[in-house]
Amino acid sequence: MNLVIALDELSKARVIVAEGEGCVAEQRAMIDTLDREGFDTLDAILFLEHLEEMQEAYVAHRDRLERQVMVLVRPATTED
Repeated sequence: MNLVIALDELSKARVIVAEGEGCVAEQRAMIDTLDREGFDTLDAILFLEHLEEMQEAYVAHRDRLERQVMVLVRPATTED
């Protein structure tokens, strides 16, 4: 992967991570609302767990892309 592609992918990954944070926060708020109003929250909690697992994968992917960009920007130098 070249630097231009890596930077483009990193930009997309950062947007996805930010959107994911919003989804997780919204789901937590929904659970709080359901709980306050006396509704069963099991399905909402299970969905939150799924969102959190997905978010972890997105963050890990973003972090890998960030490391890859750093390698492309500052490749390791070999000493003679």
